[in-house]
Amino acid sequence: MTLAVGSTVRIRDGGGGKKKNPFTCKAIVATVSGDNTVSLVRDDLAPVPLGRVGKFIVAPLFNSVGINSVGRSVEECESSIDDLMELLPFEDKSGNEIADSLSTAEKVEFYKSRGDQLLRLNDYTCAAAYYEAALSFIANVSIGGTCIARKNGDAVIADVDCIDDDQYDVTFTSQNGEEEETTIPLKDILCSIWCKDEAYLQPRCLLNLSRCLVKLAEIDSTSGNVGCAGQRKRATRQEKYRSSAVLGCSITITLCEHLKVSTASPDVPLSDSLIGKARLIRSRAFIGRNMLKNAMVDAKKVTSQDPNDKDALKLISEIKAIEARSKLLDKKISREVCRWVKKATTTSEGAAAIERMDEESSI
Repeated sequence: MTLAVGSTVRIRDGGGGKKKNPFTCKAIVATVSGDNTVSLVRDDLAPVPLGRVGKFIVAPLFNSVGINSVGRSVEECESSIDDLMELLPFEDKSGNEIADSLSTAEKVEFYKSRGDQLLRLNDYTCAAAYYEAALSFIANVSIGGTCIARKNGDAVIADVDCIDDDQYDVTFTSQNGEEEETTIPLKDILCSIWCKDEAYLQPRCLLNLSRCLVKLAEIDSTSGNVGCAGQRKRATRQEKYRSSAVLGCSITITLCEHLKVSTASPDVPLSDSLIGKARLIRSRAFIGRNMLKNAMVDAKKVTSQDPNDKDALKLISEIKAIEARSKLLDKKISREVCRWVKKATTTSEGAAAIERMDEESSI
C-alpha cells in the first residue's frame, strides 16, 4: 500500500500489540521511516455519530468526543507497515451518501452491511457508528405506533397514544392482557418498533451494536469518570459501554419476543436464535459490571434451550470461577480482620488505644 504523511489508514491491534483482544482502528500517518516502521496518531476509540445522524440511540456518546467536540483524545504509536490496512472503499465522505429514493429497508441495509464489514475487521468503533446510523432511519416514534419503553427498569412494549412536547401518553399491555395507561418522559422511550421489518434488520443491528460495545469496554482503557449526552450520571467509559450493551440486548430480546406474537408469519427459529445471542452478550456485559447473578441467569436460560451451547457453558464456568475467587478473598480478609481485632484487644497497646477511642466517643 502507498503511504503518505497525513493519510488515514487502519491499524491492527491499535498499535499496542494487544493480541488477547485483537482489534483495528483508524490512525493518521505522521512519519514514514525507511526501516518499514510508521509513526501514527491513533484516534480516540469512542464512537462518533456519522455526519447525518448527530446522536446515538443505544451507544454512549461521551461529551468529550461529540461530533463537534475538540476534546477527542489521540495517542501516538509506532507500527510496522505490515500491520496497516487501507480503509474500505466507502470510508470517505462521498462513500456514505445515500439516495433519497431508496426505501427505508434499503437505507437500513445500506448502513448495516457496512457495519458488518467493519465488524469483521474488528473495528468496533467504526462499526458501532454504522449500526447506529442504520437504526436512525427507524427511530421516529409516532402516534399510533408501537415502541419499547422503560418501565420499572425493564424494557417493555408500549402503544403510543399521544405526544405532547417531551411527554408521551402510552398504553402498556401486560402478559395477561391487562392494559395500563400512563404518561412517561421522552428519556424512557428506548426505541420505536419497525413493523415492516421482514428481514429482522432492527434486532440484528441492535445485537451487533451491543457486541461492539462489549468489545470496546475491553479495549478502551481511557481512565476516569466521563459524562454522556443526555445523562447526568458520570461513570467510567467501561461502565458506560457495558450498561449500553445491556440496554441494547434487553431491547433486542423484548423486540424479538414481540415479533414472534405480532407478526403474521414470524420466523420463530431466527427470533429464538437472536434472543439466545443477546443473552450471551448481555451475560458478558453483566460479568464486566460484576453483576454475576444476572449474568448466570442469562447463561442458564441459553442452556435451558440448548444444553450443549459451548459459549453459554463457558460463561457459566467463568462466573463460577469468579464467585469462587471472591469467596476465597472474603475469607482471607475475614481472617486478617480477626487477627487484627485479637491483637488489638489482647495487647496492652491495643487495649489502651480502644480505651482512648471509648473516651473520645463519650465526650
